[in-house]
Amino acid sequence: MRKSCSIVAIILMLCFSIQVAQAGTFYLHDHPSYWWYVVEQPAFSAIIPSAAQNYFQRSVFGMEILEMTFANGTIVMEVIHQPGKDVEAVRASLEARYKPLVKNVTLISNKEITTSNNLKSHFYAYEATGANGKKVMLRSVFFQKGEHVVYLTMFLNADQFQGDIREYWIRAVNGFEWN
Repeated sequence: MRKSCSIVAIILMLCFSIQVAQAGTFYLHDHPSYWWYVVEQPAFSAIIPSAAQNYFQRSVFGMEILEMTFANGTIVMEVIHQPGKDVEAVRASLEARYKPLVKNVTLISNKEITTSNNLKSHFYAYEATGANGKKVMLRSVFFQKGEHVVYLTMFLNADQFQGDIREYWIRAVNGFEWN
């Protein structure tokens, strides 16, 4: 009996250690409104807001997601990383994810940008009418290096993209770095 309990305990410890290894780690930032979110594989750091109402880390088919919610879930910001080299395919899948929920899409941007950290990235954004009848916004920035794509996304009602929320987004995009 003791031997079978030990084996179960070892298996559980291995499962939990594997799960933790895939998740990012949070570190204090110089500014109290932010945290560093650090991932080891692929090696990157992102500056994320420390004031989100919820933080969820999950894994879906090899895609690792940190989801942050604000304003009772009406604003969602994500840091996602997944294997791959094709930024356009990842961008298209993100667009398709929300396509059934929006109409009257107006493309704001679909271009390469250079961040404050001098990193080339792809910026994609649109405004549309959401299923709730409100003007909504999707913003996303894609970073690609080696065999990985890391991207930041924000989904919200268009009138919410102001003040601290706007600053959180700008800081996240321009503070991203490969380690």
